[in-house]
Amino acid sequence: MIYFDEKPIIKSIFPNKEKQYEDLLKGASGKKSHDIRFIFEGNDDLFDLAMIKHWFDDNMMSEATIRLTMPFCPYGQMDRKINGSMFSFKYFAQFINSLNFDVVIIYDPHSSVMPALLNHCIVKYPMHGICLTDYDIMFCPDNGAAKKYSEIYDYACCFGNKKRNLETGEIIKYEVLADKEDIEGKSILIRDDLVMGGRTFIEAAKALRKMGAKHIDLYVTHLMPQAENFYFNHKDYGIDNVYSQNTLEVPWYI
Repeated sequence: MIYFDEKPIIKSIFPNKEKQYEDLLKGASGKKSHDIRFIFEGNDDLFDLAMIKHWFDDNMMSEATIRLTMPFCPYGQMDRKINGSMFSFKYFAQFINSLNFDVVIIYDPHSSVMPALLNHCIVKYPMHGICLTDYDIMFCPDNGAAKKYSEIYDYACCFGNKKRNLETGEIIKYEVLADKEDIEGKSILIRDDLVMGGRTFIEAAKALRKMGAKHIDLYVTHLMPQAENFYFNHKDYGIDNVYSQNTLEVPWYI
């Protein structure tokens, strides 16, 4: 789904799957800046994005600026070659750069590779509905996340470590790298960028509860569509509340 100055750009879809795009010139001319908000639902959205940017370039005055906001930036987990897979984000970034946006805003990227490859990129780390001072500790599921978020928020942070079965990918061991007195009786916020199946957070919460954690909330910037079952059953796993920016606008998030 793509919005131009908060107006949806798709007017209708023909039986052969071609799309009729809204002419957004009315009410847009004369403005000094414009916003495109990109909610990724599939690769078709990339074609729509190119269509609307080329329309803008054809119709708007050259001095008007245009800002692209991608709350969830696609292909971020493919930010390097992994097990013979393509470095997909490199080519996604090249596509976005070819459209020549004046500003590109992304939320909570998977790694520093992403803003490094995107031109004119601004990174934001929102935590909607969360006040860090309500918690004794921020806990991250691994050392990389702990380093990132402790620097961003300048807040006390500890982390855990997981061991996987290399053949199945299943987590076979999870440990909290902190002393029991750091966890016992404490209110803890687990912080990470996204949740898919939720297994890492389930194991982290189990380990934290075993060490005596009093209260556990989870904040993830990105709720992936496959996280629905985890989201509705999080209390069964020892997680009191799940909060998110809901960057993909999944309809089941409450």
